[in-house]
Amino acid sequence: MFKKTILATAVAVMAMGSVSVMAADVGLITFDGAVTDTTCVVTTNNGVEANNVTVTLPVVKVSDVEGTTVDKGVGSKEFELHLSECPDTLTKATATFSSQQFAELTNGTLKADPTVAGHADNVSLALYNNTSASSDRVLIGQPGNDTQEATLTSGEGTLAYRVAYVPSADWVKGTNDVSSGKVSSNVTFTMSYK
Repeated sequence: MFKKTILATAVAVMAMGSVSVMAADVGLITFDGAVTDTTCVVTTNNGVEANNVTVTLPVVKVSDVEGTTVDKGVGSKEFELHLSECPDTLTKATATFSSQQFAELTNGTLKADPTVAGHADNVSLALYNNTSASSDRVLIGQPGNDTQEATLTSGEGTLAYRVAYVPSADWVKGTNDVSSGKVSSNVTFTMSYK
């Protein structure tokens, strides 16, 4: 009985030794982060809390939409995300934009909601940074679209944007024309802090 136990133990030790040889590619990943009970209060430039904001664009002509480009846009409306009451430990803030329903991933714009009664066809919305340092387009739903960074001073900062009408990615003059109608879309923003 004693010899069988020694034999079984020896077999088990050899088996474990062979397993550790097969699992030689072992590494360590360290994750660092922080937990806070407070982030910044986010409001728009008219003081409304930014959880559910509506930005109303002006009415534009079909020919104006057809005559612009995705990098310029027409019928712009400026808006801001104001950050306040930020913890003193935070010094920078960015916003990332996405839309499960309406992101046009081929060009980073927002498609108009086709379920809205009387909706326009082949019209999209483009979002742009709107600062003295940057007026480039924010590519909705694409990685790295948090291209604007607000410096937080005394717990406050501002992210400035504009939104404008642009022809949709499907628009083709004479084949798939822009039609008049309502344009409604939405985007989700996620704030990140440093």
